[in-house]
Amino acid sequence: MDFTSLYSTRIQTTFDDDQAVILKTFLEKYTTKDGSKVSLTNYYKGLPIIYPATILGVERGNLDVEVNPQQAVAIASDHYTLIRCKLFPFPIVAHVQYVNVKKHIASLNKLCFVEVLAEKRAAVRLNLEPPVRATIQHDGQNISGILVDISTQGLAIEVEEYILLESGLDVSVKFMLSDPVLMKQNLIKVPATVVEITGDTSPYGYKLRMNPEKHQEQLISRYSFQRQVEIIRCLKEMSD
Repeated sequence: MDFTSLYSTRIQTTFDDDQAVILKTFLEKYTTKDGSKVSLTNYYKGLPIIYPATILGVERGNLDVEVNPQQAVAIASDHYTLIRCKLFPFPIVAHVQYVNVKKHIASLNKLCFVEVLAEKRAAVRLNLEPPVRATIQHDGQNISGILVDISTQGLAIEVEEYILLESGLDVSVKFMLSDPVLMKQNLIKVPATVVEITGDTSPYGYKLRMNPEKHQEQLISRYSFQRQVEIIRCLKEMSD
């Protein structure tokens, strides 16, 4: 997953200067109540994983933290985490230099102030496993791709061959989605609006906002709930 899509940077001076300020503040304050306790967030397979963490120290430009076992698994998989601390006005994104899942510790660097765009979504958008085939239909044209994530209000499709669709264009999307209650596959065809196309090389990410009918929304909600259960179970198993 390209985690840079989760945030936009909020550089105050320069990247290097901001990182120096962040590290210096943690170095001076990590032994205090406000400085030692932080909150970490990862969007593991699309699901927000949020746990408190403890700052252990700052050494050679790295921030060392003790983390929740499940957070350690998410960090090891995602190679990033988002930090919140009372010492700073904005969240901080951090790359992962090192993580030990068994010991629940991580070393973070490349610290930068950010605005978390994922928090503005009206619904949690989860990765599909396995991904399923999907088709964008417009004006007699079929664009085939892979449905990689979904919520009750939006979805993302990866397409190998770039085909221009303007932002705001109304289309329809067709795909199969499993029903965890009835244990069967359901064909969903839903009206959607193109939000943006991302990527400079194949595969290209087609992000769409959709307006499902009530029964379609219920099906997607059931699927989403089951996916959340699966993701949490996976994290617990991997952290044991």
